[in-house]
Amino acid sequence: FHALNEARGEAVGDRAIALIEESIAAQGWSAYRIGGDLFGLVLKHNDVPFDSERLKIDVEARIEQETALALTFSGGGVQTPGEDFGSHPRMEEVYFSVAQQLLAVAKERGPGHLLWLPHEPEEASELTPYVIHFYRELAKINSAIARELEIESRIDFLTGLSNRRGFEDTFRRMADAARRRDSPLGLLYMDSDSLKKLNDSKGHDAGDRFIINTSTILNDVVRSSDFVSRWGADEFAVLIDDTTPEKATTLAQRIQQAIQTRTEGTISIGVYCGIPENTEDPVHLADHALYWAKAASKNRTELAQ
Repeated sequence: FHALNEARGEAVGDRAIALIEESIAAQGWSAYRIGGDLFGLVLKHNDVPFDSERLKIDVEARIEQETALALTFSGGGVQTPGEDFGSHPRMEEVYFSVAQQLLAVAKERGPGHLLWLPHEPEEASELTPYVIHFYRELAKINSAIARELEIESRIDFLTGLSNRRGFEDTFRRMADAARRRDSPLGLLYMDSDSLKKLNDSKGHDAGDRFIINTSTILNDVVRSSDFVSRWGADEFAVLIDDTTPEKATTLAQRIQQAIQTRTEGTISIGVYCGIPENTEDPVHLADHALYWAKAASKNRTELAQ
């Protein structure tokens, strides 16, 4: 667009912008101009069906027909993950932020790329960090507003982590990406050795503090690309992208050490590492390893065989 203004003048650039707006309106969609040659579209489920590739081709063709200019367009977009996440202005900020990031990735690939989350099956492995970031940000928001909205959530209210349902959604995506990349994925399945004792001796407030402190430690210790969830009462799970058995075990031991040092309790961990054919077997194997960790001495890590 800047090159167009310099080469043909601002009047031609303004005409190109007007043609973009007209092309979008002609298809029955609503758009707003963010600035320069950047546009945003916000569509609801009951709007005219949206085909981003069709829009791109139609706009490019219309501009070429009326101005003899061969312009190309890139785009990044987010499909909301469903009604479970409700509707809130802070969530809209996340959608916009992630869409901007995807646009930057699309432009890095060269002219004419369009990227969508969370449905981008062909290139999902490269976009996995953006998927994780997307759900992490929604989790932070939902943990603060879910009670107010009274919606069924994928978020654990006490810790702000994803709950089991949120874990299962993310695990499916990460397992698919691991198979496409032929890259091992790690699962740390952990269970407190101390919650019942804390509840019995110091009350449930002490137990809740232990759970909250454990969630904080997990977020402190793992990488930003790893995914942390509260599986159940005192059970947690961490998904580790692109790892090895040695690295996954080392991370588990670091978590154990941090929890023992910074809380009143300890935790045992079962570790799975591999390229999962499904999401059930890794959980079963990690759970079995966790059983042996607790049977051996607790506050222990066992690698699934």
